Amino acid sequence: MSNRRRNARGVRTRKVMRAATADLQSLGFGFRDLRKARAHGVRVRDIVAESCRRAQALADAGVFTELVPAADAIKRAQALEKRAAAGAVLPLLGLTFAVKDNIHVAGMATTCNCPGFRILPTESAPAVRAVEEAGAVLIGKNTLDQFATGLNGTRSPEPLCRNAVNPDYIPGGSSSGSAVAVARGVVSFALGSDTGGSGRVPAACNGIVGLKPTLGLVSSRGLVYNSRYFDCIPVFAKSCGDAYEVLECIACHDPADPYSRIDADDIPLSARRCESAVIAMPQSDQLQFFGDTHARAAFEANVKLIRGLGHKLREVDFTVFAEAGRHVFQSAMVAERLCDYGEIFANNPAAIHPAVRAAIEPGRGYSAVDAFKALYHLKALQRQAAAILNGCAALIVPTVPTIFTIVEMLADPMAKNAIMGTYTYFVNPLDLAAVSVPGRPRPDGLPSAISFVGAAGTDGTLRYLARAFERAVSASSRVQ
Repeated sequence: MSNRRRNARGVRTRKVMRAATADLQSLGFGFRDLRKARAHGVRVRDIVAESCRRAQALADAGVFTELVPAADAIKRAQALEKRAAAGAVLPLLGLTFAVKDNIHVAGMATTCNCPGFRILPTESAPAVRAVEEAGAVLIGKNTLDQFATGLNGTRSPEPLCRNAVNPDYIPGGSSSGSAVAVARGVVSFALGSDTGGSGRVPAACNGIVGLKPTLGLVSSRGLVYNSRYFDCIPVFAKSCGDAYEVLECIACHDPADPYSRIDADDIPLSARRCESAVIAMPQSDQLQFFGDTHARAAFEANVKLIRGLGHKLREVDFTVFAEAGRHVFQSAMVAERLCDYGEIFANNPAAIHPAVRAAIEPGRGYSAVDAFKALYHLKALQRQAAAILNGCAALIVPTVPTIFTIVEMLADPMAKNAIMGTYTYFVNPLDLAAVSVPGRPRPDGLPSAISFVGAAGTDGTLRYLARAFERAVSASSRVQ
């Protein structure tokens, strides 16, 4: 090649890189968008710098509790670029992420959004290390309903995190900041925690995917626990493909976590085809939307799309599932929350948000006998639920029955928070996997969502069903 041609190619390449970099501010942060940008010459360090810029713009919006200094994040990106150039396989290279502030990150404070509770860990949670080793760059730690106790996003210090679609509405909780950071395109994905729906409710409220894996599939070490029985680390992302790609990086057996599944490495995560499947749903007379006609209409439209995929829907009695859901806050299981943060409840009660204190204080009144009875009851409910779902590929439910404004939630914080968990509380107590997928928009423009729920270990089946539904929603939107 002549010097003239070589120089001309170099000029064209630099022009493409400059144009691509200039477009970063309008770039979507989904995996496909960022990989396309990199293919057109955008450097990883530039993507990370833009993610830091977006995060800094929301520094006072209640989305983050702490940000990684931009210089440190960019330095990390440069090091990853060098590794990739040397031949390292980094499947998440060029992607940025955030972490809920009840998950440990070495050198960053873990506060659970409570100023009086502060841990400075020297070691990151295995899930955080896994995505960093895969090439993703951490941008910051996200706000949450204090101590991950709440499904609404308003149980935290001011300023309150707000819904990404309509700021008058709750963002959902407890992983509020994690969902909003993804929905607003600040980061490509986020890690949260899920006890009774915290990885699904905020995803539904903000129009993104919330993937809650099989319990024990992802190590929960490095998490400030609500419950060792119910807790897991979910993934927030813009699409099913993005979310499951992250899950593939963090799913593994962890010998140091006694609640890690022995068979975690053997659970299939690739989409497992199940066309013309039998899918369960609650009996029509048991579906509750609490007067929200828009939510009901959206759910009916989403069910119609699922039928259109060739699946057969079977109505089942939802009573067992609702009963299991009550164990999250209305049984002796709530006392377990005091294991990790009982000390601050006892010694510094003023630091606790009033609604959080009201939700957890009843745990002090339960006995050991009560706890054993709750565990026995859960085992019986698990067996009953398995029998009900026998022969079904999954159960579908609306992820949330309605969505409240912030003003409405603050006026009645206990009752309305409980409503938000109507279709999520039961999943972890029954040892089920789930994924919440955006559905057809509600008539009022707010997002809707369907949750696909399946037995432990059916993550691959849920992936197939969720992805097919996601495509059907997209296709129906194009027809409109």
